[in-house]
Amino acid sequence: MEIRQSVQRFPTRPILLVMVFLAVVALTLTSWYVLTGNTPHYGGGTISTTSLGPDAHERNQQILQARGEQQSKAETTHGH
Repeated sequence: MEIRQSVQRFPTRPILLVMVFLAVVALTLTSWYVLTGNTPHYGGGTISTTSLGPDAHERNQQILQARGEQQSKAETTHGH
């Protein structure tokens, strides 16, 4: 019983307010980061990879060439 009486009560309300404030700041910063982040948008242009490996450039060229062949084949057979 003596131990309880000798321990001073620690004020919890200021700590709670600080924790709520920090949680709101963290949520705001996270939301801002997500909403303003640079998300990649595919606009129909060329997609290329960088520094994925020694054969990345060759692989990209093959993909682009195959796409070009498919597109030219579609254009030649269009309407027939």
